[in-house]
Amino acid sequence: MELLTRLGVPDKPHGKYLRFYLVVEGADGFKAVYSLAEVNPMTHDGTVIVADTLDGKALQTTGPLQLVASGDKHPARWVRNLSAIRVLALE
Repeated sequence: MELLTRLGVPDKPHGKYLRFYLVVEGADGFKAVYSLAEVNPMTHDGTVIVADTLDGKALQTTGPLQLVASGDKHPARWVRNLSAIRVLALE
């Protein structure tokens, strides 16, 4: 959530903030979508992180940054070589 608070998202979102969602993009053009509730520990048991290391070593094959979601049963929405995170809201 620290990264999202830098983007103007409150650390304990409620009400209108639950309309927000993230579009996460990799350098290869792959995109994944997460609702704000999915990435907030106040409303979801899974953890979504931006990783730069694995076992204490810099990521080698997935780019310098990777978005990882522990709550997903399959890593289909994990984003390698993370290049952008956009916070958007439903109208």
